[in-house]
Amino acid sequence: MRKLYKIFYIQIIPIFILGFSIGVISIWPGIISGKSRICFLNILKDGIDGSIKIGTVLSINPNYLVKIKKTKNKYFKILLIGDSCFRRF
Repeated sequence: MRKLYKIFYIQIIPIFILGFSIGVISIWPGIISGKSRICFLNILKDGIDGSIKIGTVLSINPNYLVKIKKTKNKYFKILLIGDSCFRRF
């Protein structure tokens, strides 16, 4: 039983974290860039209270704005905001 936990903690968890990291970086290559992360966090901070500044709206691609407005799911909206910031360099 102890050997199973040891294998789990030493081998499986690091492989999972490495795979997750590689997956996120391959989907959103701009996540490594600090400028893209600042864009993402600014959009989230600005949109939390419900009122969005014009500068924030203009920083997002119009195609993404239409997609974000049509979706009802909050998780999908965050993914679209991530796409708008992290997929452009």
